[in-house]
Amino acid sequence: MAHTPAPPTTAESRAEQPVVLVLDYPGHRPEAKLSELRLEGAGFDVRYLLTRPLPRDLSADAYASRALQAAENLPCEIHAVLAYCMSATLAQHVAALTSASHLLLFDAEISAPDVVAKEVREILRSFMAGAELPGWWSDDALARSPVEVMDRVHDHLFEVIRTALAEDSGMDDQAEDPAATQVARNLVGTYMDWLAHLVAAHRSVLPAFAGASAQIVSARHVLPDTWPGLSSPGCMRMASERQTLAADEETRRFVLRALGGSAR
Repeated sequence: MAHTPAPPTTAESRAEQPVVLVLDYPGHRPEAKLSELRLEGAGFDVRYLLTRPLPRDLSADAYASRALQAAENLPCEIHAVLAYCMSATLAQHVAALTSASHLLLFDAEISAPDVVAKEVREILRSFMAGAELPGWWSDDALARSPVEVMDRVHDHLFEVIRTALAEDSGMDDQAEDPAATQVARNLVGTYMDWLAHLVAAHRSVLPAFAGASAQIVSARHVLPDTWPGLSSPGCMRMASERQTLAADEETRRFVLRALGGSAR
């Protein structure tokens, strides 16, 4: 369903709007984006923190700090921080760093080494059928030396992708084709952005958040048994499935009530 865009606002009127920071990983996905909540049309100044170039920091606090540093002209008072899925732990750091009043997490998940491993394996298998993780990969290595492990992941992915491109083009030595090598570099860069996001989300000691918080979940989403750092989080389960959670009008109405906005 198409929605009429909100009328443009002047710099002065925007300055009077409560600021909402959103962490929602960019790129194509089947699930609705948090932008489909249309908070701009309800009187909020919405800033999307996860824009390219994305941070590559490998801890949640450093990643959150970098994302905030890249944002321009943030006011001292932040009304709310919203996040989707694996960005939830990063958002909790952003909320703590900005002393935000509200924290809303949508289908939140906590990243873990097995999540990172699964993503690396799936990337490899998209270029090499049946591929497994390299022998040097381990959860312990990721915990002890994340920078070294991620550097090795980068190099391994590059070689696998470059080889696959060479085979597809019928070439024996991909290095002879600078254009294809650049394609491989670009693809690896995109994958490393995502993997760094997951590693940073995993490498987190969640800070305490004393403001108003809520977990907003789709019909069949399973939350972790506990979520550290939230004093008394509410949980609102919607009737919608995961793919339509952020686009559902029921979700939007709940979010506006939680944030004190107006439904327009």
